[in-house]
Amino acid sequence: MSVSSKKIVYFDFLNVFACLCVIGMHCNGIAHYFDGSSEWKQSMVIETLGYWAVPVFFMLSGATLMNYRKRYSTKEFLKKRFLKTVLPFIVWSVGMLAYKMLSGAIVWQGSKAFVELFLNSRIEGVYWFFIPLFMTYLCLPILSKLSEDTKILKYMTCIGVASCILFPMICKLLNLSFDSNFYFPITRGYIIYVLLGYLLHKTDIKLPWRIVIYAMGILGAAFRYFHTVTASMQSGTLNNMSWGYNSLPCFVLAVAVFVFAKQVIENNVSPDSKFAKILRWLSGTTFGVYLMHVFVMRNIVSLFDIDVRLVWWRLVGPIILFVLCVVLVKLLQKIPFIGKIIIPS
Repeated sequence: MSVSSKKIVYFDFLNVFACLCVIGMHCNGIAHYFDGSSEWKQSMVIETLGYWAVPVFFMLSGATLMNYRKRYSTKEFLKKRFLKTVLPFIVWSVGMLAYKMLSGAIVWQGSKAFVELFLNSRIEGVYWFFIPLFMTYLCLPILSKLSEDTKILKYMTCIGVASCILFPMICKLLNLSFDSNFYFPITRGYIIYVLLGYLLHKTDIKLPWRIVIYAMGILGAAFRYFHTVTASMQSGTLNNMSWGYNSLPCFVLAVAVFVFAKQVIENNVSPDSKFAKILRWLSGTTFGVYLMHVFVMRNIVSLFDIDVRLVWWRLVGPIILFVLCVVLVKLLQKIPFIGKIIIPS
């Protein structure tokens, strides 16, 4: 998750604010439990506006890693990914398991059950993100071979968007069943975002097209919010038809945020500015922040008996958690040897 850059400021900007949005959504968990209250409707605003974060992390992976062959070999690439993401994931998963066993949240049922918990991200639910991320890394040695052939990449992206995002949404709107065999296999899952991140980074998008992209992003967010609220109020239960990171509303919002950040930050923020340096410094903590933020959040909520339905918690809580986790990450990173394993920069 921690995608940092020495020169490209908007990578750091997106990395930091996507991390903050993820924390915001986790502090805003009541969005997933419909009750028709004003608090739930407010939570849907936060849920909708922050939903771009996960796709953008995959877009950043594409933008920064698709051309890794220019910097190092595939063997070194895989080694770096293992040390920076896989090893910390394993260490933190084992640590979370031990903590939850001690607290009684998880009961040890043998090694087979542990492996199942580990493989299905049931030790800590928010760690689900790492499995598709690791699979993405394994795809990159193949995709990187195409990094200079933008025509092929554009073809893959167009077919992927049509079959994996647009077509399923049309079927939902028309109340038609969708056969998953229509998915374009090469771009299924989050690979579509990896390709898009790389192409959008490499492409100079003209103003008329940017306006269209921004408008689509706004419409996508508005549709998700109003459809969820209206349909849920009518049915009396949560209607998540427009949810999912591969849904059209999320897709257009993520693309709009990525393009907007690239345009605004690239043209207005110097890589040598103080703001850019702060972003770079914070960007080096986001992977560690993601690993620990839920653990910190749950303990703060329990210790101070916080009502998570309160507006102040859902708005201010993410900022407090982010700052606290950044401090903890920086302290842990100072521990010789161990710090590099559990919180790589």
